[in-house]
Amino acid sequence: MSLFALFFCSCTNITKEKQKNGTLAENKQGVSAADSTLLHFWDKFDMQDTAQVKNPDEGEQQLADFLGLLAKAPDSALRDQAVAHMMDRAKVNRTSFDYFIKQYEHYLYDGNSPMRNDISYESVLRYLIKTDVLTDLEKEAYRPIYKLVLRNKVGQKAEDFSFALADGTKQKLSDTKAKYTFLMFYDPDCSHCKETIHQLRDTPQLVQLFDQLQVQVLAIDPWGDRAKWKAYQTELSDKWINGFDSDSKVLSFNLYDLKASPTIYLLDENKKVLLKDTYLEPVIQYFVQTN
Repeated sequence: MSLFALFFCSCTNITKEKQKNGTLAENKQGVSAADSTLLHFWDKFDMQDTAQVKNPDEGEQQLADFLGLLAKAPDSALRDQAVAHMMDRAKVNRTSFDYFIKQYEHYLYDGNSPMRNDISYESVLRYLIKTDVLTDLEKEAYRPIYKLVLRNKVGQKAEDFSFALADGTKQKLSDTKAKYTFLMFYDPDCSHCKETIHQLRDTPQLVQLFDQLQVQVLAIDPWGDRAKWKAYQTELSDKWINGFDSDSKVLSFNLYDLKASPTIYLLDENKKVLLKDTYLEPVIQYFVQTN
């Protein structure tokens, strides 16, 4: 069994002619068929029908399908346009508008959502902080979140920070020398963290892969309980760099968006982000595809 497989256990002819002509017209303007589908995804959905909107098999399913397409959109301008078109339709009914705001947050930003996607949520947040539907106070609540999702994006250099080692010395993220850095923020009390840590530490194929590719695991406890951090050290590999954010800088300055535990980033040798807020499986997939 491959390492990758081991870790993966989510009417009429006239109408048709009009649709065909519309697609041809959009294609002439540089809009692909896929882009057109995304932009017109909500055209036939009745936002005034709140029973339909709140029916999980209709409104929620429609949104889930839409988000699947949105994640594949090639650029932010198209994502912004698609989200704006959808929400402009929803704002004719404040109940529908508010419902979809919550669903966007649930699917795209909740730490436990398998569909969470900061890139897609950026477009939602950009709309919310500009829309005339919300009050200035309501908009203000979204600005800090927007700043967070813009941090540490793929291709950007990861925010640097200092941490303490078990012997009391201080080190920085930028001091880490490796071809790749597997940056993991964890909570010693988190069951999912323990599961991920044990997989990293105890799976021979994974240990070998990380050794071959020169992947340095940097495990950071940012939550501020030094006693718990020290007591948990024996659960971590002695090949890892095990750090404690003794100054609480990561959380107090919102250097990283730690909405879930563990929060995982994959960085290159220059500490540029390759994968943001990811899981162990996509990291393995990345290595399989690129190496």
